[in-house]
Amino acid sequence: GSWTVMGNPCFGKDANITFYGQSTHVLKIEGKEDAYMAMFDKWDKTDLINSRYIWLPISFKNDSIDIAWMEKWTANEVFK
Repeated sequence: GSWTVMGNPCFGKDANITFYGQSTHVLKIEGKEDAYMAMFDKWDKTDLINSRYIWLPISFKNDSIDIAWMEKWTANEVFK
């Protein structure tokens, strides 16, 4: 289909700055139907060895894509 600008899919605390990360990858969660998670790089430029990743579930609602900030989550809780 055609490509459409949908705006920022992130919401919640610090969503406007992508949760202090940079989107990097989308990963399909095996064993779950239509289950994906977004990966964000979270660099520590003063201590690169301690840089981390942010993993957040992606939800699809009608024609929107949502990535909400969650402190903790599991695939079994989020994707029923």
